[in-house]
Amino acid sequence: MYIAIPVAISAFAAELSGSLLFLNALFLIPFYFLRKDYIHLLLCTLLASLSFFYFSSQFTSLPDASVVTFHWKDQVKIDGAKVKGFATLTDGTIVYMMYSFPSEVQKSQFQSARLATYQFTAEVEPKELEPAAHDYSFDMARYLRMNGAAGVLEATRITSSVPLATIRSRLSPYRSTIKQHIHDRFPPSLVTEAEALLIGDRSGMDRILQKEYQTLGITHLFAISGLHVGLLTFFFRAILLRIGFRKEWVTYGLLMFLPVYACIAGGAPSVWRAVTVTMIVLLAVSGNLRLRLDDALAISALFFIVMQPYIVFQPGFQLSYLAAFSLLYSSAIFSQAKNGMVVSFLVTVITQVALYPILLYHFYELSISSFIANLFYVPLYSIFILPANLLLLICTYVAPPLENFLFIIYEPVRQWIGSMTTWFASFPYQMWTPGQPDGVGAALAVIGILIFLVCLERKKFVVFGLICLLLPALYLEIKPMLHRDVVISYIDVGQGDSTIIEMPYRKAVYVIDTGGVVRFGETDWKTPKQPFEIGRNIVVPYLKAKGITKIDRLIISHADLDHMEGADEVLEELKVQEIHLSPGSEQENAMEEMLPLAKRQSISVQLVGEGMNWKIGDYQFQYVAPEERVYDGNDSSLVLVMKEKDLHFIFPGDLEKEGEQRFLERYIAADFQRVVLKAGHHGSKTSSTEPFINFLKPEFIIVSAGRNSPYGHPHAEVTDRFREHSIPFWSTAEQGTIELRVKDGVYTATSSR
Repeated sequence: MYIAIPVAISAFAAELSGSLLFLNALFLIPFYFLRKDYIHLLLCTLLASLSFFYFSSQFTSLPDASVVTFHWKDQVKIDGAKVKGFATLTDGTIVYMMYSFPSEVQKSQFQSARLATYQFTAEVEPKELEPAAHDYSFDMARYLRMNGAAGVLEATRITSSVPLATIRSRLSPYRSTIKQHIHDRFPPSLVTEAEALLIGDRSGMDRILQKEYQTLGITHLFAISGLHVGLLTFFFRAILLRIGFRKEWVTYGLLMFLPVYACIAGGAPSVWRAVTVTMIVLLAVSGNLRLRLDDALAISALFFIVMQPYIVFQPGFQLSYLAAFSLLYSSAIFSQAKNGMVVSFLVTVITQVALYPILLYHFYELSISSFIANLFYVPLYSIFILPANLLLLICTYVAPPLENFLFIIYEPVRQWIGSMTTWFASFPYQMWTPGQPDGVGAALAVIGILIFLVCLERKKFVVFGLICLLLPALYLEIKPMLHRDVVISYIDVGQGDSTIIEMPYRKAVYVIDTGGVVRFGETDWKTPKQPFEIGRNIVVPYLKAKGITKIDRLIISHADLDHMEGADEVLEELKVQEIHLSPGSEQENAMEEMLPLAKRQSISVQLVGEGMNWKIGDYQFQYVAPEERVYDGNDSSLVLVMKEKDLHFIFPGDLEKEGEQRFLERYIAADFQRVVLKAGHHGSKTSSTEPFINFLKPEFIIVSAGRNSPYGHPHAEVTDRFREHSIPFWSTAEQGTIELRVKDGVYTATSSR
C-alpha cells in the first residue's frame, strides 16, 4: 500500500505537473514517523521518482504511415453512418479509429460482423480534435489520454479484412451468441437488465431509466463491478464446494474462468479491473496468496497504473479503488455492528461519504437519497435480481420447459420493482448539486471525512466528527453564492447562442437561449440513434458545475433551432421559474417540444416585448425589441439590455439589418455610453451593420459562432468592420466559452482556451 500511493501520485504528476510529487511528502513523512523505517522510506522515494520518469516517457504519437493495420476493441460502436471506437495498431499503439460508411449495404455488413474479431487494413488520415466547449464539457483530448490513445485516425478506405486468431477474438463470438440468446428467450422487459448484468452490455439502457438510477444513486448496480463479479464468483464457489468439489480445484477453476468471463463480458477496463481484484481476493481468501487484502488491492492497482498510467484519471478507477479501500479500512467500524442491517447501513454510509468529493469533482452533484436507496437496492440486486438473471439464463439453456414458468413468476415481480423505482425517483429534492469543488473545498472535504471516520471507529466525539463532515459540505453549498460580481458566460455551443447571467450573491440566474442542433431532412440510415444534445451535454453541465439548479428566467430570443433546440433538455434537468418568448414565436414548429413540457411543469410562459423591464440591485434590465408587429423570425428577436451605471450589455439575438434599422429609428436619441455587444446573428454580414456599430460604438464585442461554421460565420466583412472601428472582439469559435466578470462598472474577460 505504501508503494501504490507514491506511484499513483507520480502518475498524476507526470500528466499534470511535476510539483505534485511534493504531495508524496504528506504521505512519506508521517509514514516514517509511524514506522521508523529508513529502508522503506528510501524505497518509496526511489520508486516515486523512477515511476515519475517512466510515466513521463510514456507518450505515444500517431503513425506517419497513410496505411495502417489495426483491430477494433470490443467496445466499438456503429451509430448512424459511422463506426468508431478504440483500436490497436500492429505496433501496439492505441488510437481512436473512425470510419464513415459509403453505403447502407456496407453498414449492414459491418453490423452483422463481429468487428472486434477482425484485423483491418485501411488508408487513414489524422483527424483534428475538437476542443472542449468549456472546462466542464466532454474533452476528447482528455478522454483519449484516459484511455492511453495517441489520437484520432479516420479511415478513408478499408482495403482488406481478415479474421483474428487470438484467444480473445475466439471468445468474443460467445458474447454475441449470448446476447442474441437473451433477445430470443427473455421477455422484452427483462432483456436490457439481463444484458447489463450478465454480459456487461448497457447499450439498451434508455435515458429515462439511466436518469432514475442516477437520481437514486444506484447506477453502479446496473454494471459489472467488483461487487458484481465477487458475488458471482463466491456464489459459484459456494455451490461447487457444496456439491463436493475440492477447494483447490474450485479455486483454480474459478481463476481460469474469470479471465474468460472478462472477455465474454466485453473486456472493458472496468470489467478487467473487477475481475483482477476478485482473482487476487480469491487467492488471498483461499490461502494460496499470503497477502493482506489491502496489499492485494494495492498490487492490482499498481498493475493497472504501470500498464496504463492515465487510468488514474478515470472516474471508475478512482471510485472503485477508493470504495474498496474505505470499506477495508473500516472493518473495525463494521465489527461494532450488532446485526446485518446495521452493517449494510454502515457500508452505504461509509462508501457514500468517502466518495463524495470525487463524485462532485466529476459529476457536480450527489444523490442524497442514495444513503437509503443503496440500503435497499444493494441487497435486492445481490440476493435476488442478479442470481435470478443468472438462474434464468441457465434455465433457458439446460431446462427450457422450466423457463416459461420462471418468467411468469419473475417478470411481474421485476416490473413491480421497476414501477416502485420510478415512483421513488420521482420525488423532488433528491439531488444535491453544489458544483465542482475548488481546491480548498476538496481539501476540507477530505479532512472532514477522515476525522468523521476516525471518530466513528473509536466511538468517541462522533458528534464532533459529524460536524467536521458537514462543515465542508456547507462551505461547498454556500461558496457559489458569495461572489459579489455579475458573471456573464457566453457558452461555446458551436453554431448557436447561449448566454448565462449570474447576479451577485446568486440572487438570480438568467439564461438567454440554449443553443441547439439544426437537422435537415428526414431521418435515414445515416441518422445517429443517439444524436448529440447541446442543451444536455454543454449548457446543463456548465450550469451544474457552477452549482446552479434553478433558472429564474429562461429567455428564448426567437424560434430558431440553433437558439432554442436544447431548451427542452434544460427544462428536464433543471428547475425553471419563468420563460420569456418573443410574441408570435410560440406558434412556430420549433416550440412544439418545449411548450408542452413547460405546461406539464407548470412553468409560467410570458410573451414579452419592447418596454418590459425589471431591476435587481444596481442592475437594470430592459427589452428594447421587438416592438409590436407580426413575428418575422430573426428581426423579431428579443433584444435585452443590461445596465449598470454607464455600462450597457446588449444581447440582440439574431437581429439583422432591418431590425437594427428599426432600433436606430426608435433609440437614435438615446445615449448608451459604454457598450459591450454580443454580435447579432453570429457575426453574419446581415447583422452588425455600419450604422448600428457606428451608433453604439461598443468597446468590446463577443461573437457566438461555431468552429469551421458551414455558414462562414463570422463573416470577414463584419470582423473587418470591427477592426476598422478599433473594437476588440472575441469569438467562441476561437476562445471557447467566454466569461465576463462585472463589478462597479469594470469588467474582466477570460476564456476556456
